[in-house]
Amino acid sequence: MECYTQVSNDCLKNGEYCDSEEEAEYWVEEECWIFSGDGWFCNNCNRHFMQNLTQVRRVKGQEPPSDDDLYKGIETIL
Repeated sequence: MECYTQVSNDCLKNGEYCDSEEEAEYWVEEECWIFSGDGWFCNNCNRHFMQNLTQVRRVKGQEPPSDDDLYKGIETIL
């Protein structure tokens, strides 16, 4: 398996070699790799993407959500 995005400095680049598509699918699910619709990417690249989400939005020309749109926590009922 090869990481599709390879954006993180500590990207795994290549996962394990698999003999079949079923074995590869089992491996990525066990390792919790994420399917993007185009390919699988490793947890390190996911972490990098999530930590840099604001920057990614700017690069793509998207506006960040207003503070009113952000979820601020779980309300507890006492």
